[in-house]
Amino acid sequence: MILGITAISMSACSVEPPRQVDDQPLMQMQSSTLQGILMQGNVVHDMAMRGFRFAGATRNGAALANFHLEKGELVGEQGGVTLRNTALVNTHLFAEAENKTAHTSAVIEYRITGIVAENTIYDPTHSGNTFLYTLEQNVDNTGNWQPACAADHEGRNATIPLADIWDDNGNRNSSGPLFTLACTTSSIGECYRWGYRPWVTNYMNLRIMHWACTRVSRADYCGDGKKHTLDGTMINVWDNLPLPGPLQARGMTPQGMTFEAAWDQTGALCLSHARWASSIGSEIAVECPNKLHPPGQGAPSVCDDVAQGTAVPGSPTRLFNESAINQ
Repeated sequence: MILGITAISMSACSVEPPRQVDDQPLMQMQSSTLQGILMQGNVVHDMAMRGFRFAGATRNGAALANFHLEKGELVGEQGGVTLRNTALVNTHLFAEAENKTAHTSAVIEYRITGIVAENTIYDPTHSGNTFLYTLEQNVDNTGNWQPACAADHEGRNATIPLADIWDDNGNRNSSGPLFTLACTTSSIGECYRWGYRPWVTNYMNLRIMHWACTRVSRADYCGDGKKHTLDGTMINVWDNLPLPGPLQARGMTPQGMTFEAAWDQTGALCLSHARWASSIGSEIAVECPNKLHPPGQGAPSVCDDVAQGTAVPGSPTRLFNESAINQ
């Protein structure tokens, strides 16, 4: 898991120093995976998750009507009664997976075995409406039900529902029939829990900021879905969202870290250094020649501080991060 650290401004004249990771459950779910769903069995071997279907959901063996997503909560109807929260325990639903190279696909059955309200420590926007869904997969349709997520630091095998789906390039795409259930141990889930809830409207466009956050979390410099980090890497992340933002404030630079990059949903807008020495310099430039360039080649794409990271073209709202250079 990639670990992040943030320091939150406490007042105009004082800044809280970076806290220890143990004090920050919010930042302990970092992961280099996008969705984190553990697809098990022969049927889905070498396949990638596309998304979960709204259609076909059942509860206790009976169909759910108007099964849909409201903010961070699944809602359905049965017998003319609206069901939500813990009333949706024992809901069965289906997901689609595919292997684009082999041109194969599969439909996978899952069930919801537990539902709890999200902890308020993961809600800096104070918007509520988010629930955690414990999800199990019917492996190879044999009735062998296994957790769909690895356990997070709280011991939960939990998911968070989000509208839209992500493709192999890390792009967020609208898809009416499908939605995402992201593990709390995944990049999508962690960025939601940092406060980048895509449906919140009074912090500019948090849908875009959440998407950008998934690029930061996975060190997806080129914006092509390829990560350049290892689980366990620590980063310090903040944003420049206007009031009532930011959601993550910069605070003080943790010891051993320096400015790494400025980001939007397309990946790194400019780069000072990579998190891992194996990814430094020309290797990154070679991987994304139309985006990042070594000094003196192409448009400027080197930035060593926030001012330089703010000056490069791109989305006006963006994320920044610091990291150590890991060997």
